[in-house]
Amino acid sequence: MFERFTTNARRTVSAAVRIAAETGATRAGPEHLLLGLADDAPGTGARILAEYGVTAAVLRAAMARPTTRRRLTDEEISALRAVDADVDEVFRRIEQEFGPAASLRQPEPPAGRDRRGWFTGPLDARARTVLELCLRETVGLRHREISTGHLLLALLRHELTGPVSETLTRHGVTYPDARPRVILALRRAT
Repeated sequence: MFERFTTNARRTVSAAVRIAAETGATRAGPEHLLLGLADDAPGTGARILAEYGVTAAVLRAAMARPTTRRRLTDEEISALRAVDADVDEVFRRIEQEFGPAASLRQPEPPAGRDRRGWFTGPLDARARTVLELCLRETVGLRHREISTGHLLLALLRHELTGPVSETLTRHGVTYPDARPRVILALRRAT
């Protein structure tokens, strides 16, 4: 599938892996893909994000904001809610007991795993899902190549979480609103 990616889309995925490593993450996630996308000025996805006022600097600032929730996965937060735990109260008590800078431990990477390629190595499961959604977006639009516009749509369709999601919401970036913009931009590019 990676051979169908445009040069800009490949550069975005590579940038996401680099950004994840720079931030100390064990694998690149969707938030790293979004930041890599916003960093790629000539790409369709970055241009559309810029139309909303979302730049790499805005996303970096959002990701830099301290939050303990970033240390829990969506599944872990869902599990807390499944047993009727008040997640906001849990985090309030953690901050009350240990201070506002308290954070939960970053999970250790699984032992014995090697980097075998783009889709099994440096990307986490959520990022791989986004790349699969890219292919679906591309096929659904009957395009041959996967561009950064398709990547943007896949990221929005995946429903990002945390500070990055809040930033997109604050700027009005939604899948239904962005999709026609991407289609028009890709139509103009061909």
